[in-house]
Amino acid sequence: MHNFRSYTIYKAIFSPTYGTAHAASILAEQLSLNIASEKIQKLDLTFPSAREIQHYFSDSDLVIAGAPVYGGQLPPVKELFENLHGNQTPCVLLACYGNRDYEDALAQLKALMIRQGFLPVGAIACVIPHVFSEKVGAGRPNVADLSAISGFANALKAKFEYDRFEIADVPGNPAPDAKPQKDVPKFLDKSLCTGCGLCASSCPTGAIDRETLSIDTDKCINCMRCSFVCPSKARSFHADETKAWLEANCSEPRQVEDFL
Repeated sequence: MHNFRSYTIYKAIFSPTYGTAHAASILAEQLSLNIASEKIQKLDLTFPSAREIQHYFSDSDLVIAGAPVYGGQLPPVKELFENLHGNQTPCVLLACYGNRDYEDALAQLKALMIRQGFLPVGAIACVIPHVFSEKVGAGRPNVADLSAISGFANALKAKFEYDRFEIADVPGNPAPDAKPQKDVPKFLDKSLCTGCGLCASSCPTGAIDRETLSIDTDKCINCMRCSFVCPSKARSFHADETKAWLEANCSEPRQVEDFL
């Protein structure tokens, strides 16, 4: 029988607009009740430089691997989570999506983490605000989500207490064909831009030139972090058709889904 309080919990997250980070923090808080705060660690893998640092874990660690869902799949980010190295290390898979569908994301994440030496003993899909609509997924995670996440955390801890380290079954295709990326026009209002360069230094894929502030469309993943962090609101994008479709078809709140 394992004492769950002996584990160090790591939040390893990719979270360009902070929705996944928020959900991961809620999950970590529920898992870490009665655990010393120094045993909760954060690994923010949003920036390219952070993904160059190699991290090694033991079987006395628990890693939460969290990412947003883009078009039903993991973000198309080169070597995402591949700097994490487990040694029969238990992990929890976290997929955060904007109330449409997480489709293959959990299955992809499960296969990836197994390749990296982890044991995905649990998985959870949470709704977060959609980046293309201020209405779809608004206010999520909410109180009901918190209750569901708490229930999942308690069930997961019970697995540890009774040494049940079975790999969780999750839906989806672990190796889907990559989907073509939507064309989302992006704009820079030079009358508002102060030249601070925050959009470039904050870009998760290094897609923005630090001198010209132009966007390399081959590197851009449409995360919209540049618009999200711009202090002068000089960055914007046009996704009205996508927004209208989402609000017409994805407004019915979906619930938290978990797998153990």
